[in-house]
Amino acid sequence: MQVETFLRNKIKRLILWNGQDFVFKRYAENSYHEMTDEVAKTIEFRGVFHEGGGYGGMLNQELYEREGSREFSKMKPMIICLCSNTTKDLQMDDRVVIGDSEYFVVAKNDMKNLHVAYEVSLEEVQELEG
Repeated sequence: MQVETFLRNKIKRLILWNGQDFVFKRYAENSYHEMTDEVAKTIEFRGVFHEGGGYGGMLNQELYEREGSREFSKMKPMIICLCSNTTKDLQMDDRVVIGDSEYFVVAKNDMKNLHVAYEVSLEEVQELEG
């Protein structure tokens, strides 16, 4: 119990000092399960945006060229937030705008399975041209 309290206070302090407010939007679906422009739900909470590295934190992408391929690594964007009734409601495909980029939720992991904090993995929305 003391470990969970220590971790909760440590993450709470980190979010208080370095955090920012995030507004996630969940869009409604039509009868064909396609997203519409109508916002069905808005979820607001405070967290810390960071880009993960290390084990499982890198996105490896391959570029194919004429005579060979190149591979490069890109950091994975994530948000650390405390477990609460608000953050428990966060689902995949909820969207958030951070700076000039829009992201959608790919996964939500309970850090160390202690129900203290979530690490929300994000992926940048790719706009289709044309």
